[in-house]
Amino acid sequence: MALERTVSKSASPPLTAYGAAWLLTVACVLVVQLARVTEFSVVPFLMLATLGVGASAWASRFPLSEGARMVYGFLDGALAFLCLTGQGFLNSLVGVGLDSSIENYLSLSFLWYLCLRSALMVTMNALVFQSVPALALFGLVATYMLATQILWLFALMLLGVLFLMLASHRLEWGLARGSLETGYALRTVCASGALAGLVAFLATPILALTIGRAISTVVVGMPFRGAIRATPSETPPELQAGAGAVALSEMEVMRVRIEGNAQPNYLRMESYNIYTGRGWNRGRVFYEEMIPLGQGKFAPQRLPDAPELHRATATVTLSSGWHRILYAPGYPLEVEAPVRQLQYVRWSGAVSSYRPLGAGEQYTITAYWPPEDPRILRQLPPATLRFPFQLPARPESRGQSSGRSGPLQELAERLTRNQPTQYDKVMALVRYIEQNTAYNLNVEAYPTDVDVAEYFLLEAKQGYCVEFATALAVLCLYADIPARVVSGFLLQERDPETGEYIVREAHRHLWTEVFFEGVGWVAFDATRNAPVIEGGASDALMSEEARQARRQWLQRALDVLIGAVALAILYLLIAPRVGWTTGGATPRAQRLYGQLLFALRLLGVEPPAAGQTPRAYLEAAAMRLRQQGSRAADALRTLTPALIAYLYAPPDQSAAQEPELTRQIARLRRQILQELGVRRLTKRMLTLGWQRLYGGQKI
Repeated sequence: MALERTVSKSASPPLTAYGAAWLLTVACVLVVQLARVTEFSVVPFLMLATLGVGASAWASRFPLSEGARMVYGFLDGALAFLCLTGQGFLNSLVGVGLDSSIENYLSLSFLWYLCLRSALMVTMNALVFQSVPALALFGLVATYMLATQILWLFALMLLGVLFLMLASHRLEWGLARGSLETGYALRTVCASGALAGLVAFLATPILALTIGRAISTVVVGMPFRGAIRATPSETPPELQAGAGAVALSEMEVMRVRIEGNAQPNYLRMESYNIYTGRGWNRGRVFYEEMIPLGQGKFAPQRLPDAPELHRATATVTLSSGWHRILYAPGYPLEVEAPVRQLQYVRWSGAVSSYRPLGAGEQYTITAYWPPEDPRILRQLPPATLRFPFQLPARPESRGQSSGRSGPLQELAERLTRNQPTQYDKVMALVRYIEQNTAYNLNVEAYPTDVDVAEYFLLEAKQGYCVEFATALAVLCLYADIPARVVSGFLLQERDPETGEYIVREAHRHLWTEVFFEGVGWVAFDATRNAPVIEGGASDALMSEEARQARRQWLQRALDVLIGAVALAILYLLIAPRVGWTTGGATPRAQRLYGQLLFALRLLGVEPPAAGQTPRAYLEAAAMRLRQQGSRAADALRTLTPALIAYLYAPPDQSAAQEPELTRQIARLRRQILQELGVRRLTKRMLTLGWQRLYGGQKI
């Protein structure tokens, strides 16, 4: 038999559905807050969502003409276009900076759309559609961030979507059987999620390769990955320099515990040795398999000479994201990781895994950290090594005339001419950079037709770690000192309770490594003592204490929201089965009669049949109890006339009869409970509960 609709599609959405839509939008606000590169206040977005949902709930109570529906649909499409193309204007209204990353740009565009269109949800279809951009937002965030908070938020979002589905189904089909309602909603959510995941898996790479770049460049106004070219024909470097202002994120990436004699200040990731004028390339990379030492333990094929004094062991626990490169406190000597195979790049000291490690996984690396003691480094002879695949940063190598020295070569020769050792030469270059440049996260992008190191040192004289590391490495190369740049993280924030280093996105760093004979590549950082220009992106960041308190508050609020939605879903699933959805206030007479019926059910009396009057039912129940030998039969027979008179009496008479009748029913219930005893009462309660929820007999 086909299920027939009992409620018109044009009926007003229930208020519980608007509550679910609000929770759904709040989940999206929180996920963007957690994944955003630069933190922002969630208050304006929460206010927009709250006011919008309230306005929609109010407007939905009035009938809508076809013309009004068309206007709402047009406004919905216009908002989507505004949020995609006019995010800069919207951000300026609430003081949020415009992000240069296409992922974060689109994430915030989705968030603006969800909050603004919350005022247009005047029909059930418009309410349910709120889940579409929410699913797209979570899918987008999942492509560039994975954290435990995101998983909880995703659970909250799915609960909100399920609630909307159930509310929509009940509104469209009426109060159907609970099993049909729940099954329909679960099938819809599961099938829709599987289909959407399959379509996204197949369509995303195709769209990215075809129209994705055109849309992002023409409509949004920015490329997928900002690529700065020195000349129109030049291939963009793997590591760009002079790219302009940078925004820092406080998202936690990992936690690190350092043990051993050496105490490094950095976690190494990748090194770059070929300078292009606009950045750095790695050249050809040769991987070699690491030797397995046991279950999950590995070592390089050729171990460097590493004194115990210069060894450090890092235990890394990942907090978010996916990581193929295993960050190390130096040059790996032994690795213990939950993988079957690892690769090692000898010239860079990088360890990579075939299977990326995700949030919650842990690995341990014992590494060699070269000495930084000036007394040791001053005793070493000048390096004779020319780093493999490294191109000299000479003017002639970039097509300039070899008959005249360039300004950087002259500067490097002048600064190092009278220095007795290689270490003193490097420190002379470091001091020059520190004294003549400034650290500024908000620096403007350099012109595309200049050499980054030259422009930084002689013109702009402002930059951040990329420009500082590049300038020092290039000057070292001009001074015939082997040098390269290295990317990784600074170890600068400790958890006072555990002693672990907390590593965040904001701790990403680039520094310079210089080769010394006998010890290897030693770290030098020209940003340590450089003056800092205030007013950059770092001013927008809160103190660590305030930031941690904010995160804890967000997590507590998230837990409360998830619990509220879970309880709401549970109520929606159970209420139709247990008869809690009849609506309206139950008269006092019906409640008293219901209490008596429940007490009789405990004694095994069947509920009233369809069309059976209260008198006929109570008389039949008394006869059944007499056959069972129950002492409650006589009390029920005595109670029946007074109860029937009470049920059908006028309101003024029933009010006078109610106190005495209430006492008689309470006395009968106590008699029934005493007759049953604890064991039989417990068994009967479980049986009745099972039958009320699931029907049939208890199994």
